[in-house]
Amino acid sequence: MMRIAIVATAGESLIKFRGHLIKEWVKRNCEVWCISIEPPGEMEQKISRLGAQYYQVSGNRTGTSIIDGIGMIHRYKKAFKEIKPDLCFLYMSKPVAFGGIAAIHCKIQRIVVFQTGMEIAFYSTGLKNLFIRQVLKILFKYVHKSCETVFFMCHEDERKMLKWGLVSAEQTCYVDGSGVDMNHFARTELPGEAVVLMVARLVWSKGIREYMEAARLVKKKHPEVRFLLVGGIDENSEALSKKELNELRKEGVIEYKGYHEDVRPYLKKCSIFVLPSYHEGKGTAILEAQSVGRPIITTMAPGCSETVIEGYNGLLVPVKNARILADRIEYLVVHPEERQRMADHAYQFCKRKFESGIISSSICERLKIQED
Repeated sequence: MMRIAIVATAGESLIKFRGHLIKEWVKRNCEVWCISIEPPGEMEQKISRLGAQYYQVSGNRTGTSIIDGIGMIHRYKKAFKEIKPDLCFLYMSKPVAFGGIAAIHCKIQRIVVFQTGMEIAFYSTGLKNLFIRQVLKILFKYVHKSCETVFFMCHEDERKMLKWGLVSAEQTCYVDGSGVDMNHFARTELPGEAVVLMVARLVWSKGIREYMEAARLVKKKHPEVRFLLVGGIDENSEALSKKELNELRKEGVIEYKGYHEDVRPYLKKCSIFVLPSYHEGKGTAILEAQSVGRPIITTMAPGCSETVIEGYNGLLVPVKNARILADRIEYLVVHPEERQRMADHAYQFCKRKFESGIISSSICERLKIQED
């Protein structure tokens, strides 16, 4: 029986984004250990439903302290010495960097990295981001050298890391995102009324400013159109503050619905899904909306543009351009037949490329984890 340790710094992502992969490993007779920073009381029951076991490695998900990083390396080493995994599957920056170093020092036979998307430091300016960027490059290069495979779900991220010499072409393997459980996100009938929805963490780089401005522009001509926003306040340095969120609520242009673990009721209500993000790994929220059968409007940014064929299952807009975003939303508002056509294609496109079973099988095939 192969023993796999899958490591993240957000426990819910293990369930939401890797749950199907974990269940597939268990189905293939693997013993799976899920490692994250949350206390066991928060995670053990949820992880056990996947057929796996949980181990806590405490730490700060977003902090940049060197002392905390060194501490996490030691805690990961302790975890790996106790679990004794045959394969370490690492994703998110801290598990890749610090968990990767620990796995190398523990002489884990097989180390695998899943690069789900570049950190904000790779897209942001300023001395602090420059420093973080350089440190991450050094750590990624060191860890990747010992990796069996480095998975990418964004071609642009893969291209950049190859250009910077952080990974070799022989190591890389592209997959179409984390996949989406199309039974869970089952297709529903497209509502007749124009209801626009954005689901995202409340950070500015998701395009919240552009969404707000586009909503203002569209509602001047079409006041009946509803604009919904679903997402939780983030710990990130570029997250909306509570004050900014309150101002957004007071304006009333956008209906803020808060954070919801299950976004399906809101996907069911909407007839147009929008994500004007500046960068994504693959835009899982987009895939979930397509699975339900919704036309997509997103940006030409890496990770977003790979989910939409212009005019087929949605529309693409330039990054940070609220005016064009408003124009594209208005186009679908006044052309319900186009909404329906793109909704049909979105579902078909998702089933063909992004269904979770396809993604999990391709990962297992690459890692030579055979069916039991």
